[in-house]
Amino acid sequence: MKVLILSASIGSGHTKAAEALQKIFGESAQVVDFMAKEISTLNWLTKKFYLAALKFIPDLYDRIYKFADGRRVGMSARFLSSALMYLPFARLLKEFRPDVVICTHPFPEAAASLWKFLHAKSAEKFLLATVLTDYSLHEIWIYGEVDAYFVATEEMQRELATHCRTGQKIFATGIPIDEKFAVTKKIAASITTILIMGGGLGLGSIEETLRELDKVQSPLKVIVVAGQNENLLARLKKIKSSQAVEVLGYVSDVDKLMAAADLLITKPGALTMTEAFASGLPLILHAPIPGPEALNAAYAVNHGAAIEVGERKISVVVDKLLKNPSRLDEMKRCAKKIAKPFAAKEIVKQISGSRL
Repeated sequence: MKVLILSASIGSGHTKAAEALQKIFGESAQVVDFMAKEISTLNWLTKKFYLAALKFIPDLYDRIYKFADGRRVGMSARFLSSALMYLPFARLLKEFRPDVVICTHPFPEAAASLWKFLHAKSAEKFLLATVLTDYSLHEIWIYGEVDAYFVATEEMQRELATHCRTGQKIFATGIPIDEKFAVTKKIAASITTILIMGGGLGLGSIEETLRELDKVQSPLKVIVVAGQNENLLARLKKIKSSQAVEVLGYVSDVDKLMAAADLLITKPGALTMTEAFASGLPLILHAPIPGPEALNAAYAVNHGAAIEVGERKISVVVDKLLKNPSRLDEMKRCAKKIAKPFAAKEIVKQISGSRL
C-alpha cells in the first residue's frame, strides 16, 4: 500500500502531524509539503500571504475565519480553494500513484476532494483520509468525497457526523504526535523550570513573556525556544534577566525539554498543546491566533490542563500558580487524562487494517 501524506508548512503543526503518521507507516508513506514552491508557486504565494495576514491583521483573519464558517460561505471557500489547488494535486497524484492520500491541512484536502468528484467514474481510485489538527470543527474541512475523518475529540466526532454523508467514517483518535512525548521520563530539577514556546515560527509575544518572567518572585530556570525565527533568536539573546535563561533556536528534542519543565507558556497551537498533554505538562496560554487557536485554548482550559492569561500579566499568573502547588499538580493530572499520545498508531491501524 502506497501512502501519500499531504501537509502544509503554515506553522509547524500540520507538518508534525504528517511526520508522526509517516513514522508509523514507515517506507510505504511519503510526506509532501503541498505549499512548497516546487509544488506550486501559487500555493507558495498563498502561504506567504497567509503568514503576513497573521502577523499584521489578526483581527481581519478572525473575521474571515468566522465568516467562512457559515454554511453557504464555507461552501464557496471550499470551492475556491479546490479550484485553485486542483492542478498541483493532479500532478502529485500522477507522480506518486498512491493507494491512500492523507491530508493534514484543508488546502490539499480541497484539491483531492475536487479530483475525486471530477473523476468519480475513473478506474483510478484512492482512499482519501483527512486528519483535523485542531480541537474545533470548521466548515472548510467538510467535503463529501472524504472517505475517513480523524478528529481530536468525541465531541468533534458527533458534530462532524451531522454534516457528513452516509458512508463517511469518523474516528475520534486524537491528533497524531510522536509517541516519544508519552514515554520520555520526567527530569527532576532543584529549581522550577519554565519552558516558553511559540511554534515553529516563534510566534506569540515571546520577548514580552521572557521580560515578564523577570518579575516573578521565585527563582526560575527559563528555557526559551525561538523555532526557525532567527531574528527573534538574536533579539532574545540580548535580553538581560535576573532569572537563569537558556535561549534556543530550532530544536528536535522538544520531548526532552517538556520532560524537564514544570510549566509551559505558549500560544495555543494544537500540536504543541497535544504534546504537552502527553507529557503531563501544565499550560499557560496566551496570544492565540484569532479563530481556531482561541477555541484550542478554551478546550484546554475547560478540561483543567491550562490557564489562559487574557488581560492579566503573565508574571502575576505564574506567581499565583507557583504558590499553589496543588493546583499545578491537578493541572498535570488533567493534562494526562485528556492525552491521546498514540493517535498516530490508531490512525494507521484504521487505514491499514480496515476496509474504510
